[in-house]
Amino acid sequence: MDVQVQRTFTIPAPPSEPSAEVPPTVFDLVAPAYHVTVLFAYAPPNPTNAALLAALAATLPRFPLLTARRLLDQSRRPSADRPLFVTGRGGAGALVVEAAVPSSPLADHLPLVPSPDLERLHPTVDKDTPHVLLLQINRFACGGLVIASSSHHQAADGYSMSTFFHAWADAVRASGATGAPPRTTIDRPPVQPYGPGAVVPRRPPRCEFEHRGAEFLPSDAAPRQPPASVHPSEIANLLLHYTDEHVADLKARASNRYTTFETLSAHLWRKITAARGRAEDPARTALNVTVNGRARLGADALPRGFFGNAVLTASSGTSARDLARGTLADAAAMVRAGVRARDGRYFQSFIDFRALHGGEEELEPTVGDEDNVLLPDVASDSWLHLELHRLDFGCGGPLVGILPAHSPLDGVVVLIPSLRKGGGVDAFVALFDKHAEVLRDIAYTMD
Repeated sequence: MDVQVQRTFTIPAPPSEPSAEVPPTVFDLVAPAYHVTVLFAYAPPNPTNAALLAALAATLPRFPLLTARRLLDQSRRPSADRPLFVTGRGGAGALVVEAAVPSSPLADHLPLVPSPDLERLHPTVDKDTPHVLLLQINRFACGGLVIASSSHHQAADGYSMSTFFHAWADAVRASGATGAPPRTTIDRPPVQPYGPGAVVPRRPPRCEFEHRGAEFLPSDAAPRQPPASVHPSEIANLLLHYTDEHVADLKARASNRYTTFETLSAHLWRKITAARGRAEDPARTALNVTVNGRARLGADALPRGFFGNAVLTASSGTSARDLARGTLADAAAMVRAGVRARDGRYFQSFIDFRALHGGEEELEPTVGDEDNVLLPDVASDSWLHLELHRLDFGCGGPLVGILPAHSPLDGVVVLIPSLRKGGGVDAFVALFDKHAEVLRDIAYTMD
């Protein structure tokens, strides 16, 4: 794929915004310290670049963290008393790349599936990238469009980024997609609040659960072991497509008692464990699921409109052998129990834990920044309800593809509403190459 970069620039915060240092929230402390890149593909017709950029410039002031500068300290993770971002005039701005793909129509690359070619459609990011948000607008000769977004997870989770994407799309549509500035009817106050002051503990705070050993290392923990990591070239990415009929069959095998996410996550947990050759292994395996706390917390703890991170991990575990010998319903029941354990009381206890311990001691997350091997575990994330598949920039060009960029993290699963004819669910999976080959052969079997 011939991708020709035409222009690279930044959209800064409004000059009237003073610089401000933003410490991390307790959720930011356990968020992954990397950028998450997503590709959105649109068939023609599409808005002009001028229309997209005018709407983007009008939208970003509502999201101050997205034009912030990351404060890079490679020696330590962020802590309660060290700022993580600088917003306002001291920010790095949002980096924007405009590119053209003159040699092939978008249709030649559909459906979007993991491929080295796609890496040319988004900016390169690493741990030294100061920008929180990087965007690349790729215009194909046929009029097709691929918008790639890379956002740092310590600034915003998937729900928050979905809020931003829809605000940007609303602004484009309100402008008539002509390149003119968006109409004032969409002028809204900045998304507020953000930062630790928005995450409110109880008075007095109280911990009802043990968060050391779960989200944070115990205070007397031994020194962290060397990271479990391999070269990214050893990790294969694949996209599995489950039709609506296949999903219904799986749910029927689980007695029709579990959600699509619970059922497919359980199914893939079992299949990945088998692909890894661990069906007779008595050692423990866990499925770790991202849980959004917004609906679980009251407005007193997390106000509506909060932009940032508000997710925790729910873990369900058993021996690999018992997982393989049990039924799909057994695995789905474990997934459900793990998610339900992360209820409002648990989230509030986590917030209170920071109030009780964050000021006087270092809080180190249990998962290290350099770890990229989850084996024997699996991490499943759901994009099924983020409404990304409804993202509409106007002009009538349909959204025809959503795909995470290459992931070097073994054991990651992302469930995405499929945009193929007939619907269904796409499962993005990152796995050791040798295990991915086995998974391709068994991913659709019903045993």
